[in-house]
Amino acid sequence: MAALLIRNGMVLDGSPRSKAVRADLLVERGRIARIGAGLKAPGARILDADGMMVTPGFIDAHSHSDTNALLDSRAEGRLRDGVTSEVNGTCGLSLFPLIGAVGEAHRRELAARRIKADWTDAAGYFARVERDGSAINRGFLVGHGALRGAVVGYEPRPATAHEQQRMERLLQESLEQGALGLSSGLCYPPGCFAGTAELAGLCRHLKDRPYCTHMRNEGRRLLQSLEEALSICRRGRAPLHVSHVKTFGRSNWWKIDALERRLFEARRSGMDVTADRYPYTAAMTELYTIFPDRLMAGGGEAALKRLRNRRTLAQLKAEALRSQRRLLWDKIVISVATGGAKEFEGLNLAQAGERLGVEPFEAAAELLRRAKMDVSAIFFEMSEDNLARILGWPFVSIGSDSSARSLTGPTAEGKPHPRAFGSSARFLREYVLNRKVMPLAEGIARLTSLPAQRFGLKERGLLRPGCHADIVVFDPKEIADAATYDAPFQLSRGVRHLLVNGTPVIEGGKVTSARPGKILRG
Repeated sequence: MAALLIRNGMVLDGSPRSKAVRADLLVERGRIARIGAGLKAPGARILDADGMMVTPGFIDAHSHSDTNALLDSRAEGRLRDGVTSEVNGTCGLSLFPLIGAVGEAHRRELAARRIKADWTDAAGYFARVERDGSAINRGFLVGHGALRGAVVGYEPRPATAHEQQRMERLLQESLEQGALGLSSGLCYPPGCFAGTAELAGLCRHLKDRPYCTHMRNEGRRLLQSLEEALSICRRGRAPLHVSHVKTFGRSNWWKIDALERRLFEARRSGMDVTADRYPYTAAMTELYTIFPDRLMAGGGEAALKRLRNRRTLAQLKAEALRSQRRLLWDKIVISVATGGAKEFEGLNLAQAGERLGVEPFEAAAELLRRAKMDVSAIFFEMSEDNLARILGWPFVSIGSDSSARSLTGPTAEGKPHPRAFGSSARFLREYVLNRKVMPLAEGIARLTSLPAQRFGLKERGLLRPGCHADIVVFDPKEIADAATYDAPFQLSRGVRHLLVNGTPVIEGGKVTSARPGKILRG
């Protein structure tokens, strides 16, 4: 591996209070060898960084590339956004262990994408990702939904003592094979059917690895859900990481004061609590989440039968409208769909209802029936003021909550959330450089050293001799996102050079064909 000399850049090392200094940076054998002014390295390739910032490569603290990692090794959107590593397996949705009812469901979904699922455990999945190659590094949490689905299935009941023990054994096996921690998605099946005791029992096996939770509710029952997450980690003696922390729904925006107070109180009490957030005011998730949890009891096929039964659908509608916030149909936009629902991508539910000649709720049910439950939607339900406030909390990393995509190929589908292409650049341009929510050094730390520390990514997230050479060189005048909700397939601007494990994946503003990414194991 040829030595590289990054010359004349302004170096920020990734620590939150660092000062930018003009320096050269020498990379040898995939690691940072030296940092200093006027370095000499005969024979080294020179990368010019004059007028550029040189920082650690950005770490996407919350990603969903578990399937896309097997579809497209390029991760073009991530590269242009300065990302060198991402954390997957979030929201309880890992692709391991791939056994039991959840294994059957995932195998069908993967087969539809022409992916042969030839693994059952974390080690097998990691080997498959490594075999396919990657332009970026990827770490993975083990999903509680995958554990529960493997053992209990999609049944809406507590786990038995024997099932609890089996889930704990599968968790321990995944951790030993390199999973970075445990994730949960308590608004998704089958995780939504689990209780606090089940999750606390699993957390006892984590030790210093985090429990990362998409909480049970982020709107009407936001504060109760936070208390549940804190209780799980107190009982399980595990670090807590709150996924994409937010106040969802206009009627819940006022809860930001109580949310902030409770998180800071927990940290002052000695709890190890962190969080992540994407720099947008719209969420994206499965359309079926507007229905009660019981819709998904028994899995997708059982859900479809309920949606086809007029009486059951009427009951589900009444429950949904009674128990949830007021649904704003024009604020729920179909993003990615399959089958006969694909033609509705880009329309909101009010428009979909008009086209179908039915009420918006019935339109949602019809789209789910046509796509066999495979419909994602973007929900425009959050406050810009609350977003800026959350980003200012010193324990919040930046996570896109999206899958890695490219402009062409199998991941260039639908109208995904723009966060898939612009989260890091948007955070830096809009909230750090323009609004000055925090100094640049701290902003860089939120993208680098903070998530590296949270997920135990040793010798990453900092520019120090001996660290892995994950490095981004960007123009602070040009760094910006370009993706929008109407045109999401737009690449971020401003990255001049990007190194992953010492190998350029962007050089002189051009993407290379290199695939130096590694699996980041706990």
